[in-house]
Amino acid sequence: MFKIDRTARGDRLEADAVLGPSDFQSIGNRLGRSPSRARKVGYVAARRAEKSETVETRWNGRETVNTARPGDWIVTNLSPQLEPLQDDEGRMDVYVIAAHRFASLYEPIEGESKLGKVYRAMGVVAALLFPGGLDIAAPWGERQTMAAGYLLLAGEEVYGANREAFEATYEFIEN
Repeated sequence: MFKIDRTARGDRLEADAVLGPSDFQSIGNRLGRSPSRARKVGYVAARRAEKSETVETRWNGRETVNTARPGDWIVTNLSPQLEPLQDDEGRMDVYVIAAHRFASLYEPIEGESKLGKVYRAMGVVAALLFPGGLDIAAPWGERQTMAAGYLLLAGEEVYGANREAFEATYEFIEN
């Protein structure tokens, strides 16, 4: 179901099927390390999609594509200072959250930006670093690729996060 390659840059994960919580645990076991726990310290700006909308997530290259359906949320990562997070090419870190998941992940705070209302994350994720990158099947049915990133377990979903974007918006907490 998954393959871990040892590269000169570090471990690289490949998976052609969507990963679940038991896969995440198996991956940690295969690496010989426990996942780190992290919570988001950056914020997000979010707006509801009014019609189907294709969103390409980019961070110094194409990471994935997802289609927001009406009612889904289009989310832009913000720094702790409420500035849009941008990669080296000036592209914002934008992604889709399914309508039924958004309220369990984010809570509103005072404030609004041109990109939508401002929210803060409520939960904690488990994270495994892959300095050699990820190329996995994402829960939304598309490929997710990045040169270096974290494999995240959030509730029942397993997906990737670009290393730079993750480290700019999350902090590690003690297990």
